[in-house]
Amino acid sequence: EEIIEDLRSNAGRIDSHGKRADSIVRSMLAHARESKGEPERVDINALVKESTNLAFHGRRAQDRGFNVTIDYALDAAPSEIRVVPQELNRVVLNLVGNAFDAVRERSGKETAEFKPLVTVSTKNSGDGIELSVRDNGSGIPAAVREKLFTPFFTTKPTGSGTGLGLSICHDIVRRHNGRISVDSKPGDRTIFQVWLPVET
Repeated sequence: EEIIEDLRSNAGRIDSHGKRADSIVRSMLAHARESKGEPERVDINALVKESTNLAFHGRRAQDRGFNVTIDYALDAAPSEIRVVPQELNRVVLNLVGNAFDAVRERSGKETAEFKPLVTVSTKNSGDGIELSVRDNGSGIPAAVREKLFTPFFTTKPTGSGTGLGLSICHDIVRRHNGRISVDSKPGDRTIFQVWLPVET
């Protein structure tokens, strides 16, 4: 019986590590593969809102107990921009998903008075559009912030992340001739900012 139990336990570990390896390989392929999508003019406000809602409902499907207030601060100025929609959608999904992780982590440490909040905003600066995703989660120490866009770097528990999400975001933004940056205060908030140029 002990041998059978050991076999069951080892089979479970093999299955778990196999799935993680599959996830890493898929992420590596996505990281290496150039986009086949064609740039087109899109309303960034509409794309951001749709992607954020998708991320929220996806998270609720995985975790029924998850809850967060999402605040939209979208610039009323014309917000059309030329991008590959599926790529920018991936960036928003990743940034918002990370924000959800951050507020979820802080919720587990704080009292019931803590109110998880994610703010998604856009700002038209004339020559470009800035997209910001802000959360009031656990924050990121300075030493960690320096490595965030490095492939395979992750602070998530084993099996919870591949460490490629932000690296892929960085590559996508760079391909669009944009910039991505992060500002954070541990224990208070984190803000990811993406700036994309407006073609004239």
